[in-house]
Parts: sequence; C-alpha cells; structure tokens
Amino acid sequence: MRRVVQRGLTLIEQMIVIALIGIVAAVAIPVWQDYTVRKKVREAVDLAHPARAALGVACSEGGLAGKDNESLGLSPAIAYAGEHTRSIAAVGRSPTEGTVTITFNAIGGAIEDGHRIVYTGDCGADGMRWTMTGDVPPRYRPAEESG
Repeated sequence: MRRVVQRGLTLIEQMIVIALIGIVAAVAIPVWQDYTVRKKVREAVDLAHPARAALGVACSEGGLAGKDNESLGLSPAIAYAGEHTRSIAAVGRSPTEGTVTITFNAIGGAIEDGHRIVYTGDCGADGMRWTMTGDVPPRYRPAEESG
C-alpha cells in the first residue's frame, strides 16, 4: 500500500490562519490610524515652538502685553498654513500671559476643520509656564510640556 503524504494546509488550518490575520488587522489598523493623526498634530506643535520661544523671550524682557506674530519677529499666522495646519498665532494678552493658538485643517475623521490647540503661557519669575487646552481630542494631543 502506498502512503499519501499531505501537502499544504487543510481547510480548517487555512480558516484559522485567516481568522488570526483578521484579529491582528482589527487591532493594528486603528492603532496605526491614531498614530498617523498624532504624528500630524505633532508636526503642527513643532511648528509652534518658535512662537512659544518668542513669547518666552518677551516675558523675560518684560514686554509681553500687546505682542503678536509680527512684533515678535515671526511670520504671519497664516504663513504656517499647510496640509494639516491652518495657522499659528502668538498673542501677548497681558503683561503676564501669552497664548499660542494652533488651528488645524481637517485630519481624516479624527480632527475637524478649525479645531485648535491653545498653549497658554504664564509669565513668572522663573520664566513661562505653559498649559495646553483646546478642542483637539486629548488622545491626539502631545504630552504636556513645560518651559
């Protein structure tokens, strides 16, 4: 009698492999989408660092009130417009407070057109202390930064 050698996978084994691929894809795709949105938000936040630094310098020089992009030596707010960023505006609201507002264009279904991240700087003896607010969902915002 001849013995038949099995080649390839049985139908059950193929179904198990397909189910495992489906489970991995169901987890990996949303994680990847969140990662790409966070990356796009982070790019805009990185573009705002010069505005935060300029307000910090104005704070240390005692001239924070009435400052804006132009008087801080920055490009106009809309000059930062790009695929994901609509504008970045720096404003000295008072002698001890300044804000940097990042306005976004829509990013997929995660961030709506016009959503913002607002950094509010509190000018004190030890420099600027920043807090972050806005209507960008917290899961897409970068980690809080100081200084």
